[in-house]
Amino acid sequence: MSADIGQYPGSLFLNYSLEKRKLRILIFWFLVFMDSVALPIGLYYLLTRCTTLSTTTIFNILTLTLFGTFVTETLQRSWSLWRKESKVRVRNAGRYYFDFTHWNILVSWVIIIAELVLGTIPDPPWIRMLAMPVPSLFFTFAIEMLIFEFMHVLKMPVPFRISSIAKGDPMRPALYPLIEDIIAVDGNGGTEFRDRLDQRYNASPPFRNMLHRLTILWMVPQMLVAGGTLAGIVIADHELAYTVRNRPPKLIVRHEAEVM
Repeated sequence: MSADIGQYPGSLFLNYSLEKRKLRILIFWFLVFMDSVALPIGLYYLLTRCTTLSTTTIFNILTLTLFGTFVTETLQRSWSLWRKESKVRVRNAGRYYFDFTHWNILVSWVIIIAELVLGTIPDPPWIRMLAMPVPSLFFTFAIEMLIFEFMHVLKMPVPFRISSIAKGDPMRPALYPLIEDIIAVDGNGGTEFRDRLDQRYNASPPFRNMLHRLTILWMVPQMLVAGGTLAGIVIADHELAYTVRNRPPKLIVRHEAEVM
């Protein structure tokens, strides 16, 4: 569509602002930082330097303290999508339908649990394996975005429903379903935001091009950070490898904030 966006009615506006949500966003990312960076590193060095606990016991304790924010967010999203009077669900989806982002979260849990189990079974624990969840998740999301963006560029139809993108429709930029789901559910934009985003996407070529560029700007750094972190985990001694494993969240969040 080549028409100017100004020719369209007000429904094209997303009617969503982060202005009133800045404090909530700040609190969330502070908890993520504490949960995935400060607490694991600080507790690791505290327990190894100030106690006589075995390495196995230390990592069992660390495993129990990880990803508290992630667990809470997963449960909250599940309730928001499944409750009877849900106002954030994908339009015309069944009550127990998970949006695409939620399926990504569940796959992430499978990866995290598998690597933590494999890492804690040996005695002493396999520390390099315990350092793998973050780069593994970054690789997973980056490869997924690469595949979806390739499909978008070639205008390939999606083989299954991806949130509001119906089966058989041309693939949209890989960032589209993430923006839709996160703002609709986690940001309380609701089903109406999903509809407005769809209208805006269909009517505005500049908006479509922007999403394509943003997808590239998210995908490439994720791949680079994942590769660099993986190299650090393999090359460094085990203590440094565990520390390196907890750095990427801060780096990638900083980059994405600058891009947005």
